[in-house]
Amino acid sequence: LYLLPTSGAAFYKYDEMTNKWKIVYEEKLKPSERGLIKMSIGNALREVNFVPPEKVYGKLIEDRKTQITFSALGQKAPVELKEAWDRDGSKRRAIKAAIERRLVYFDVRVGGKSSVDVTRKGIDKGYGLSKLLTELSISKESVLFVGDELQEGGNDFPVKALGVECVEVKGVEDTKKVISELLQG
Repeated sequence: LYLLPTSGAAFYKYDEMTNKWKIVYEEKLKPSERGLIKMSIGNALREVNFVPPEKVYGKLIEDRKTQITFSALGQKAPVELKEAWDRDGSKRRAIKAAIERRLVYFDVRVGGKSSVDVTRKGIDKGYGLSKLLTELSISKESVLFVGDELQEGGNDFPVKALGVECVEVKGVEDTKKVISELLQG
């Protein structure tokens, strides 16, 4: 089992011999970078006149050490609220653009239904998938990627840009359907 959380900025594999997770890599941001990113997100949110909801589900700005994520309703918000918040993506695109103007040396991507992710430049899902392909000694032609943000600027786009075959989904239920269809042959 392999996990590549935080947009491919970390890579863990499960070692069956030891029954433990092994860190393959973690592209951690320096504390000064994390501080700059959080400050820049705050300034960008003021620029676009973002008003936090009355009820917030977890942190609005989450420091994941390898990625900083802004989540408009809080990271733990119910999926149906996240889906309703920015149906056309315009709010997230405006926030992304405002953050990008401040953080030219970082990658800023729209993620999920209500979030924007910031990683070190070049550290993205394409980077992570390339590392996984090397680990497994397989070609990109043997991979099918399923994602909901495949458009340019989305956090899944780097995989598409890598030339991997992709299937676009709208969310978890679509993903389950695609996997079910693949397993049925």
